[in-house]
Amino acid sequence: MADRADASSLPTPAYPPQFHIYTGDGKGKTTAAIGLAVRALGRGLRVDFIQFDKGFQDEEHYYERKVLRSLPGLSLEATGVERMRPGRKFRFGVTEADRAEARRGLDLARDRLLEGGADLLILDEILSAVAYGLLPEAEVWALAEQFWARRPRELVMTGRKPSARLLEAADLVTEMVCRKHYFNAGVPARPGFDF
Repeated sequence: MADRADASSLPTPAYPPQFHIYTGDGKGKTTAAIGLAVRALGRGLRVDFIQFDKGFQDEEHYYERKVLRSLPGLSLEATGVERMRPGRKFRFGVTEADRAEARRGLDLARDRLLEGGADLLILDEILSAVAYGLLPEAEVWALAEQFWARRPRELVMTGRKPSARLLEAADLVTEMVCRKHYFNAGVPARPGFDF
């Protein structure tokens, strides 16, 4: 099995970095982005992973982050104000603090695109941040334009309800469709499987 040094010395195809969107009402958008991050890391690439609207106050409860933070080559930034605490109901609605944290995530994303450090930039739930009024769509479009101007690295955006123009502009769009979900049968979100 090749180690990281061996993997990074392999030739890289001469294709420009691509813009991915993982969207839909089904489960799996973040999971797909994590899978791509793991694949890139296995190839010896570096990954910047920025999560929107997934902050926490007291106890980390997005369990994938416990592993992601330990992976060499991956930088993880979580933004957002607490919405989900174990044993409590999800907090709906948008506050000024939610918007401020989303803006902080957008600023981090702009910086990462300008820095040119990582090979893959994942903006998890940025599309939902637009859909639910935390960020203006025009600013996310401007971020995509910043990507197209240089294509410094692969770009992934996840979340619900992307604009038609972002869908049209993306190089790859995968839609997760919910056909059936145990939530509808009264099964609550389960640690390790749903968050």
